[in-house]
Amino acid sequence: MTHDQSVAAQHDTSPRETELAQPQGLTGILLSMLDFYRRWLSPAIHALKPGGCRYVPTCSEYASTAIAIHGPLRGVLLASWRLLRCNPFARGGLDQVPPLSAHSCILHAKELTPRK
Repeated sequence: MTHDQSVAAQHDTSPRETELAQPQGLTGILLSMLDFYRRWLSPAIHALKPGGCRYVPTCSEYASTAIAIHGPLRGVLLASWRLLRCNPFARGGLDQVPPLSAHSCILHAKELTPRK
């Protein structure tokens, strides 16, 4: 094996590692749609209508984080609630995604532990 082949083998990822790196299912689809929006649609909208976002992080960043942390169902609900709060009468400011509750962490840990 040449040096180049050994370096390539070290950087080669197995299919299992690739699956773990990328979100699957509905979560992956939603995150891809939000990425498309942030990359292509948001700049066009802000070019037509000047002004900044009222909240930090932006609604699309908030939605991506909420979906990644809480999953597609609760993440979409949190993002929808955030969009409803984003209106001309809102003060705006810092609005972070709420962390997982202790109950959710326990349920998630139980799903990950192997059963005997």
